[in-house]
Amino acid sequence: MNGKFKKTLGLLTAALCFGSTVALAGCNQAYTGQKLDGYVSEAAVASNGGFAVEKGDYVYFINGMEDYTADNVYGDVVKGSLMRIAKTKLASGSYGEAETVVPMLFSAQNFDAGLYIYGDYVYYATPTTDKNMDGEVESSWIDFKRAKLDGSETMKDYYFRLSSNSSAYRFVEEDGVVYCLYEEDGLLKSYDTKDKVSRVLADADAYYYDKSNPSNPNVYYTMSVVVDADTDNSTTAAYNQIYTVNAAARVESAGEKDGVASYKVKGGKEYKFDAEYLKEQNKDTSSDAAFDAKDYTTYPYVNLGTLVLDGIGSNALKQTQFNGDKTKALTPDGYTYTVKNYANGGLYFTKAEVSKTSSDAESVKLYYLADADKNAAAWDAVSGNAAANLDVVAKDSTVVESAVMTLVNDTHTYYYIAEETLYKASVNADGTATPVRMASKLSSATLWQVNGDYLYYYQASENGNGNSLSRVNVTGEEKDYNVLLEKAEYQPITLAGVQFNSSWYKPEIVGNTLLYANEQSFGETTYNYIYAAKLPATQAEIKATNEKFEAVQEAIDEYADNAELQDVMTYYFRTGKTAAYEAVIDLYDEDTEQKYFDEFKAKFAAQTDKLELESYFYSLVGEMKTADVEAIDAAWVDSLRSEKEEAKDEGLATWIIVLIIVGGVLVVAAAVLVPTLIALSKKKAKAKAAEETVNAYKRKKIDTTDDKSIDVYADENAAEAETAETTEQVEEVEEVEEAAKEPETQPQAAEEPTAETATEQTEKDE
Repeated sequence: MNGKFKKTLGLLTAALCFGSTVALAGCNQAYTGQKLDGYVSEAAVASNGGFAVEKGDYVYFINGMEDYTADNVYGDVVKGSLMRIAKTKLASGSYGEAETVVPMLFSAQNFDAGLYIYGDYVYYATPTTDKNMDGEVESSWIDFKRAKLDGSETMKDYYFRLSSNSSAYRFVEEDGVVYCLYEEDGLLKSYDTKDKVSRVLADADAYYYDKSNPSNPNVYYTMSVVVDADTDNSTTAAYNQIYTVNAAARVESAGEKDGVASYKVKGGKEYKFDAEYLKEQNKDTSSDAAFDAKDYTTYPYVNLGTLVLDGIGSNALKQTQFNGDKTKALTPDGYTYTVKNYANGGLYFTKAEVSKTSSDAESVKLYYLADADKNAAAWDAVSGNAAANLDVVAKDSTVVESAVMTLVNDTHTYYYIAEETLYKASVNADGTATPVRMASKLSSATLWQVNGDYLYYYQASENGNGNSLSRVNVTGEEKDYNVLLEKAEYQPITLAGVQFNSSWYKPEIVGNTLLYANEQSFGETTYNYIYAAKLPATQAEIKATNEKFEAVQEAIDEYADNAELQDVMTYYFRTGKTAAYEAVIDLYDEDTEQKYFDEFKAKFAAQTDKLELESYFYSLVGEMKTADVEAIDAAWVDSLRSEKEEAKDEGLATWIIVLIIVGGVLVVAAAVLVPTLIALSKKKAKAKAAEETVNAYKRKKIDTTDDKSIDVYADENAAEAETAETTEQVEEVEEVEEAAKEPETQPQAAEEPTAETATEQTEKDE
């Protein structure tokens, strides 16, 4: 299918772009949208790379987690489209005032890359809308595009496309030109949006992008060293190397001269190979794989980067053109490097001596090399391995495999969890650190990030779907985290009610607002639209907000003996509406359940001890598509109806069984018993409700401190009287049921009732 697709795209490209070799980018076709007011071109940009990016007075965000297979027709897309909301509206909680910017799908499946804003444009990836020769939309392919931030124009064509919608990529800017760094078939590539051309940067083992700055145009990677690469005796060295490359890197020249094939990196190294050998090795391959001296990507070694660390040892049999000066080596057999992370302006990695075992203490140290150091004019990739040139961040790198690392004022600090306990460790000059316990009992918690004074982490929600979000202040000393001292600011706290989807983009923090994909269920379905929750400045403020949330739950828990009534109350709390309840209101008892619900609803408008609706704590930002709104409304109605009907069916089960038995034996007798049983069963149900009401009253505590005239036994005596009446009614039902079980001994039941007996039965019913 992919082959057919490529053929179709090639024909389409040729037809529309007159043989353009760069997809459809040269056609300059565009969708036209309605221009939005308030856009300012010169405004600053913050937080590129996630699902929400700030520019000037606005936050641009992807409107929910939409499947990449959804229809991607420009103008029709709501969920998964690009929207914006003014920061003032976000801060004030006016979440419904967001506007659509690009009505297309923003649903590439690599959630480490999202929106990128440069100049007046947003750059993004979207599922292709083209079809293969079988007429199927190839939505697993992604097109890379841009659109104007004022909504007036969106690319109809694309810069380039990839066959995998989960490919690693990011848009970056260097010297005023926007590039897209991406991986394809093991190669690191860079697409130049100005020249409309893609360049191969490296053919390496693994690539590492800056996690703390997604706009960084530099990438680190590890390379193997091939000795005698252009001979039949080529071998791979036991050590390896670390390189870095910029998105703007390119080859200055490539070709063959005097039997030597070579290519020179602009501003960098020149690599030379035996041209005849390379030609001979590739003579039997297809034309696509044949060696071409003018095409550096066909060489046995493709690397436009700069050497950062060279693991060569002093005993190396040969120093290749890829190496630094082996006379500066610090160890006989060299090093192997393992990159752990690229963040905080530098590279975190381990290095192990080739000749030593993995248990060697040196091999488990975690090192840090700052970008600024490796860019220094005097930097040497071989002698750079010396301890004096590297920071030791941890003596044991295994401790910090899932740690959050920070670098503030030249001090490395890492936060990690061991045995369900959260620790902070600030590193001394010699790499030692004394861990400080910050929190305990963190079962299956995942650390997220340090933002301001707080470390954020998440774990599975206890009451719902998705993950809850918690935070703890990181600025304290060890004594501050002692729970006995009750320093609220340094105790961890969870944002009540937040349930976010961690399989999509991580949440975004904009000012004092948290944006996240809400995995809260509606009925049995989660829709994952973007929600906003306030992030107060202090832990005490979060605690106060949480107490308001808990007050609602406590009010609902007062009716723990009536799950159906609790569902109605939950519905009102979450929506602030009564439509679904009113659609099934006849299922709820007027004298008890309806009355209790009205009392519960009134608490949200009370002057004192006022309860708050869910929208006070968190709420939808943006727009839901009509089909989802209708589905959610229907789910609420179905939920309230089914819960109540199931409860009702359970209450009537006994007399239904009786009717079935009677119907199978005496049909005529049933004609008399059915109306009787129905009437009595209603009394039985009403009696049960009355008994529950009595029990509820009994549970209430009456305070007679201020009014001694209150008769604390009045309700109880009345309740006992009503219970006695209830018992008599239940006995009546049981008598009739017993009569139905013995039809053969009571043949007179089959006789037609007389007017007199009918009157007696009516009086009895009354």
